[in-house]
Amino acid sequence: MMKLDLHAERVDEAIDHVERFLDEATLRHESEALIIHGHGAGKLKKAVRDYLATSPYAFAFRPGYPSEGGDGATLVTLYE
Repeated sequence: MMKLDLHAERVDEAIDHVERFLDEATLRHESEALIIHGHGAGKLKKAVRDYLATSPYAFAFRPGYPSEGGDGATLVTLYE
């Protein structure tokens, strides 16, 4: 599974990275991808999840399980 760490990124640049990351994961035929955004003030987490709600790459997404980073990460199920 591919992972993207967005710690310390600004929202606008992070969303650009998420889009390129999901494009690459889809091209590699990955079924899932993990985006690590941390907790912080929650702005980055909200922006990532808002983007995923309309993304053509994301079939579904959920907060990470504790072993995946908990709510500081988002697991994305990709369209095949």
